[in-house]
Formats: sequence, structure tokens, C-alpha cells
Amino acid sequence: MAEQSNEDIKSVIEEAYIRGIHGNQDEDLIRSGFHEGFQMLVLAENAIEKVGIDDWLTRIESMKKDNPELWSAEATRQFKLINVDGYAAVAVLDVYRGETHFSTDYMLLYKFNEGWMIVSKIFSIPQN
Repeated sequence: MAEQSNEDIKSVIEEAYIRGIHGNQDEDLIRSGFHEGFQMLVLAENAIEKVGIDDWLTRIESMKKDNPELWSAEATRQFKLINVDGYAAVAVLDVYRGETHFSTDYMLLYKFNEGWMIVSKIFSIPQN
């Protein structure tokens, strides 16, 4: 049962996050794995900023314009941890764009009647 949950969680993250957010920003694909109440918590200037999907997609468009070479590189991921306890889970993964370590993501998921959905995320950007 736990192994099936781990595989289901990996699948949601792979589809909605890696292929959706980091791929072509396909909104249907993204919304298939992110809950409508999703909030990304961003640490900025010693404060927390809450970012929903729509604002996140707008930010991505700006990031793509600012660094088209990075954003044209293929996105891959390496799972470091998946921990499931009943209907709650956390996944930790490293995201790469080409050879560049883009971020370490800490994703929170709940299991709804429809399946696992990403409800929140924090992240760390590697310091070079």
C-alpha cells in the first residue's frame, strides 16, 4: 500500500510539476495535480510571500524571458524522500534544468477522493 502511494505521488509530481510547471506550462496538466487551494511559500527579504498557481505561472513567464537558455534545457528530477502517513505526504526532490541544479523542493500533498494532490511547496535555490 505504501509503495503504491509512493508511486502515485511520484506520478503526480512528474506530470503536474516536472512536465507541467517545468515543461510547457500546460494549465490542464498542472491543475490535474495541484489543488485549487495550492500555495507556494516563498522566502523573500525575511518574510513569507504566498503564491498561487496563476501568479506562479506569471512568474515563470518572466523567468523564461530573463533566462531563456536555462528554461529551454530539459527538466529532470531526483527524489530524495517520500514520506506518507495516511492521507498526508511530503516529497523532497532535486530539480535540474539540463546540468544545472535548479532547486530542492519540499512538496506537501494530501490524498483527496480524486487522488493525491500537491497543496503546498517551499524550496531552496542552490547557492553557487
